[in-house]
Amino acid sequence: MAEKNLSIDWKKHYQDHLVTLEGTAKAVKPGDVFWLGQASTIPYAWLEELYAHMEDYHDVTIYYNVMNQPASMVFDTDTKKHFKMISAYCLPVERMAIGMNTIEPGGCTYDTLQYAPFEYGCNAIAMHVAPPDENGYCNVCAYGVTTNQIICLDPRITKRIYFIDRTGVYPVPGPYESHYVHVSQMDYICELDTEPSFIPSPLPTPVDEKIASFIMPHIKSGDNVQIGFGGLGEEILRNLRKAEGTFQIYSEVACDNMQDLVEEGKITKIVASSPGSCSEKFFKFMRDDPRIELRPQQYMIDPLGTMHCDNLVSINATFQIDLLGQACSEAQGMTPFSGPGGSFAYLYGAIRAKNGRSFLCLRSTFTDHDGERHTNIHAWLPEGCIVTTPKVYVMYVVSEHGIANIYLRSLKDRVKALLKIAHPDYRQELKDKICTTAIIKEDDFVDYDLFDNVEK
Repeated sequence: MAEKNLSIDWKKHYQDHLVTLEGTAKAVKPGDVFWLGQASTIPYAWLEELYAHMEDYHDVTIYYNVMNQPASMVFDTDTKKHFKMISAYCLPVERMAIGMNTIEPGGCTYDTLQYAPFEYGCNAIAMHVAPPDENGYCNVCAYGVTTNQIICLDPRITKRIYFIDRTGVYPVPGPYESHYVHVSQMDYICELDTEPSFIPSPLPTPVDEKIASFIMPHIKSGDNVQIGFGGLGEEILRNLRKAEGTFQIYSEVACDNMQDLVEEGKITKIVASSPGSCSEKFFKFMRDDPRIELRPQQYMIDPLGTMHCDNLVSINATFQIDLLGQACSEAQGMTPFSGPGGSFAYLYGAIRAKNGRSFLCLRSTFTDHDGERHTNIHAWLPEGCIVTTPKVYVMYVVSEHGIANIYLRSLKDRVKALLKIAHPDYRQELKDKICTTAIIKEDDFVDYDLFDNVEK
């Protein structure tokens, strides 16, 4: 294992450890557990090299967090004979691969991601970084900041493979201990340029617009707003532009359309852990503008860190919820769709923060493949649901039919509040069903109107 040594001739170390792509693949041995980072730090050409010669490998684990482009090995079921692949979160590539049973969802939250690879005996990393500066430091770039300090530079990593990329990754400013790796810490160095990958911002739906309309009255000037990647986040940004005052973004991800609000003066600061939906323009903005800052995971996606952010407004999404507030946010039934991600860090952090507010949002219904509509709000969760968020950490729940504050409420009051944000067509059925339990009975609904928030 190479260790940081500023007294050596780093340029000589670079040349002495320079290998071909084939050479980096030959460094992989049985029993190795690799961490690849996320998105553009993942060495896709290296994965293709391993896949092309997969008969030469066995008992190799590859742990990463979401691919932003496909890799051949995740679409070949024979891969499992040679590689165990785990993703901390799921995007389209992972969803397809899960359907083929070639990769495994990680199952951990982002605040525990720093420990998860080491539970499998992680001993190696392979990822893209920027070329070295005049002192031999390589910037780990926008997608590398979140886990560089807590995984890549951990002393349990005894094999470090770095791909020096001049074109496919974007450096971002920050402290050396979190944003850089020194050439002397590299065991294998491969020069490998790639094409940058950009993801367009999704458009808000009418449901997103309605949900945002219930949240916006609770957001005040000076708040630190956390949003995720998706149509609802984009709609919140649209509404911030029209709102009174100024705001800061304090979030797991930074997204494309935040830049315009910064340049207009509506957003005064962006602090995030990673890019989300970003164009080339935004990557350059992250590189050049001091009003945006990327910080490591332990500060930005950890409830013990986020809870110290005053006036934190957390806005996250879920798929379905029961009348007590238990939320299923990562799967559709037993089919993984995304992952626990960083939502818990903000849902919990916001309720513990000074003047914090937390919103968990969902559409009230879904339509199945046969065109039949179903409720996403249940008297109790259907069999086979994966619970992501316990009821005790949920504050506001929002659907297109209203907003319910259930934080620290009794079970009866939770039921009454959540019934009124269910789709009106299902409210009576849900009430009748929950009244068959010991939680609440019919006489608890005296002077209660299920439909008093429904437009006539």
